[in-house]
Formats: sequence, C-alpha cells, structure tokens
Amino acid sequence: MSSRTIRDSVERALDGIRSDGAKDMMILRLDEAARHAGDAADALRRSGSASPLLGTLVTIKDNFDLADHATTAGSTLLADAPPAQSDAVAVERLRRAGCVILGRTNMTEFAFSGLGLNPHYGTPANPAFVNEYRTPGGSSSGAAVSVALGIVPVALGTDTGGSIRIPAAFCGLVGFKPSASAISREGVLPLSTTLDTIGVIARSVADCAGMFDVLRDVSGPGPGQGPRRGRASLPARRIRIGLVENYVTNDVSPEVGQGFDKAVAALVRGGISIEPIRLPELDELPATSRLANFSAVESYGWHEPYLAAGAAPRYDPRVLARIMPGADTPAPAYATLIARRQAMIRSVAARIAGLDALLWPTVPIVAPTMASLASDEAYHATNLLVLRNPAVVNFLDGCAISLPCPVEGAPVGLSLAALNGQDDHLLSVAACAAEILKG
Repeated sequence: MSSRTIRDSVERALDGIRSDGAKDMMILRLDEAARHAGDAADALRRSGSASPLLGTLVTIKDNFDLADHATTAGSTLLADAPPAQSDAVAVERLRRAGCVILGRTNMTEFAFSGLGLNPHYGTPANPAFVNEYRTPGGSSSGAAVSVALGIVPVALGTDTGGSIRIPAAFCGLVGFKPSASAISREGVLPLSTTLDTIGVIARSVADCAGMFDVLRDVSGPGPGQGPRRGRASLPARRIRIGLVENYVTNDVSPEVGQGFDKAVAALVRGGISIEPIRLPELDELPATSRLANFSAVESYGWHEPYLAAGAAPRYDPRVLARIMPGADTPAPAYATLIARRQAMIRSVAARIAGLDALLWPTVPIVAPTMASLASDEAYHATNLLVLRNPAVVNFLDGCAISLPCPVEGAPVGLSLAALNGQDDHLLSVAACAAEILKG
C-alpha cells in the first residue's frame, strides 16, 4: 500500500499550479483551504472511510459559487461583487464526497466562447504543444489545463455549446456533457438558462462516470448498488453507432479527418457496428441561429443591468459582440426558436431510434495557435467553427462525451452523443469505445 498521504498529493498539486506550464490557469487559489481539506481527508481515510472519491483533487471553473468568495466568471467586472453566501450545489456535493478543491480555474469571460481566450487574466497554454502557444479551448480553458498537466485527475466545468468537449478535444482529454437537467445548476452564473450544462473533464471515461454519480440529482450506481438506467458493461458486438455524414463533416481539417477516420476504423475492428446516417435537420441550424440565438438572448437578459449602467467598456470586446445581438431579438423570433428546437428534437429522436449513439468529430480543427486568432475576424470565424459540432448536442438537449483519438501529434477528439436522459447508457458505450481505442 502506498504511504503517500492526501496532503502529500495536495502539496504536489500546489507545486504544479506554481509551475510555468500552469501560468494563467487559475483565477482563485485556495492553497490553505486545500491543505486543511487534505488533512481532514487523511484523517477520514485512517478511520476507515470507504468513500470512493475521498481525497480526490479537483478544480472548479470560475463561474461556480464558492462560499465567501465573489463569483467572477472570468471577468474583472464582478471582482467587487458580494461574496457568495454558499457553495454551488455541485461544489457542495463534491465536498460531501470528500473531494479536495484547489481553487477556481480560468475561463473565457462569462463562458461565451469556445476558444478560451481571456484578456483580463491571460490565456493558459495548451500543454499538448510544448514549443507552441496554442489555445487550450474554452470556455473551460483552465479546467482542461489542470487535468492535462496532471495537477488534478478531474475538473468541474460547464458546457453551453461545447465548453467542456472543445478543450477536452484540443488537449487530448475526455470531456463529458451530461443531459442539461441531470445536475443542478443552482449557484452557477448563467450564460444560457436553456443550454447550460454542468460537466467534467478527466483522463478517462471511468473518472467522468464516477464524478457524474456524485454530481447528479438522481443517485447513480454506487459501490455495491449495481448498474442503473442502462450503465452496464456493453460488449462491442451489441453496440450500434450512427456515423453522421452531413453538417458536422463540413470543413474538417486533414489532421482531424485522418485521426477521426483511424479511430472509426479501430471501432469497427473492435466489433462495434458503425452505420452511416444523415440528419437533414442539422442543415437547418445555421438559418435557425440567424433567426435567434439562445445564448445571446438569455445572456443579454442577465447582463442588461450592467450594460445599462455603462459597464460595456469593462467587457472583453469579443464577448460583448456576442452578447449584444440579444438586445435586438424580437420576442416572436425567440418563441419561434423554442418551437423549432422542440420540433427538431422530436424529428431527430425518431430518425435515430435503435441506435446506441451518434458519432462525429468533436471539433473540425486541431487547437489553433494564439497568433492565428489575433484579428477579430479570424477569432470570430474560428470560434463559430469550433462551436459548430458540439453545439448540436446542446440544441438537441442531449448528452455527449468527447474521447481522444489514437493519434500522434496534435490531439483530435471524437464525440459520442445520445438523447436526453441516456447518460448512463452513453457512458457504457463510451467505456467500450475508449477501451478499443486504447488498442
């Protein structure tokens, strides 16, 4: 048995946070609180506690409430906001499970970008690229970096249009976006009340599943409880996956295309049935988003008091440019958007009946260099491109997980997606797929 204590792990993690590679990763550090929590976890372990997550080190995205600290969501605008009176529900559940929280991680301001850039707190470098400054993806940028550097095994984040899965794909990690209704969002600063989802970034499907069971509103399979709602060990020969061949396959870079194709071939060799499918509903998404946009409308509603008070100059201009269209969206257009979404969910559900999951590249490109995002035009075009594929799942109110493809060089992610409420079954499918991809 290892003599390493949880407190030892905390000290090593704090050393990692201070390293050059972790520059700009954290917004709020809780060093002393983490040390005390590590000592408490060691005491519980000595007393025989069987909690499976006891002493697990985690980082928390900067949009989650932590008691006695202002919730800043990657913005200096809220630095002087009143401190939160209590932890977010998700954070409270992690503490109850015995997790040790190291602090809050950097993110795109107000979570409104898939690239992870932050002009206020800096942008952490993607650890997958040793000699290049590339974005780690966003908006959960620091969350992904904290896992990629091995500082923590799992990080808590949010996903409104890909903010868990994009950084996971860019950094070579696993990113799980559950169904939006699966985990309480109480105590999380919102971007879109319709699309926001709490999720996790880790190195394995098993770690994502373990954290999900702690975070979820309805208890999942714990030790000795057996599988719940379909999360059983699935043999590859029983899995049918639909390989989506339209919309999400547009403008895929050669690096991503080659890595993704290699992964699909491995899944087929491993015994999983891969069936080509077209979802014409997805081709309607660009026109639908031009009509109205959930994130723009709903974020503008939250930010309007600050903007009315003249706070616009304090925002990241690139984030503000995405919020402001919400001010001009007519109520009928927003109502039509809601109706179209429900119709599309029903149509896609009927079309994919009988499949265990859908499959496509998580992001059509590999992590871009920071230099390539210098102009606003390039930034916004790239941002829309990286959000396109993962945002499909949020719009369809589904669940999804990004797995790293077996490639050398720049990381490439593949996504498995399913309908709302199929989280456990999706995790079972993902566990089988990940085992095959490991070779």
